[in-house]
Amino acid sequence: MRRALAWGGALLLGYIGLPYLLVQRLNLGVLREGPPRPGQLALTFDDGPDPQTTPAVLDALKAAGMHATFFVLAPHAEAHPALVWRLLAEGHEVQAHAARHLHAWVRSPWSAFLDPGEAARRIAAVTGQPVTLHRPPHGAYTLATILGQRTAGLRGAHWSVEGGDWQKGASPGRTLQALLPRLRPGAVVVLHDAGPGARVTVPMLPALLQAMQTQGLRSVTLRELERQT
Repeated sequence: MRRALAWGGALLLGYIGLPYLLVQRLNLGVLREGPPRPGQLALTFDDGPDPQTTPAVLDALKAAGMHATFFVLAPHAEAHPALVWRLLAEGHEVQAHAARHLHAWVRSPWSAFLDPGEAARRIAAVTGQPVTLHRPPHGAYTLATILGQRTAGLRGAHWSVEGGDWQKGASPGRTLQALLPRLRPGAVVVLHDAGPGARVTVPMLPALLQAMQTQGLRSVTLRELERQT
């Protein structure tokens, strides 16, 4: 029994523990932030597109003259292709979030392995453009997630600043005040244009963008942020 438990613990450490440490904590092999060049950071949005909330995010970005990267869910992209095309037409970047929005730790290894490639293929069919980045739900990794990304030719995308718009008790004002001191050149900020986080981000975003302009910061896509390296 002890030997079986020891083997089980070792397997769990290799499957979840090491990816958690190396990818989620140390950000090895993933796009986490850009170079600290003056004036640029990257706002990123997860879980869309949603016709009830994403247009307001786009309106705010357009009014501020800024661009962002949207990590979209494949079923949402397929259900709202016109909204995806608006994202692209307005200069934003569209990348893969998931085919099914499940935490990697609660899905089977085979499902975690297949999901990045499936999401990328389905989203590319909508956009007509290749997908190169994948941000798994909750930013959570297992060994199967990493292998699935590599097999699909995708690079993992994480963040250096978490907006926390999804957290219980979050409000536009509190989220804004928590974000502002952490904004810096090269940062990759994660927010939500759909789901529970959108109820905070949508009303908060115009004030965030105005504050960024006051600080001499503007949001660019991850592709543009990377080009500065």
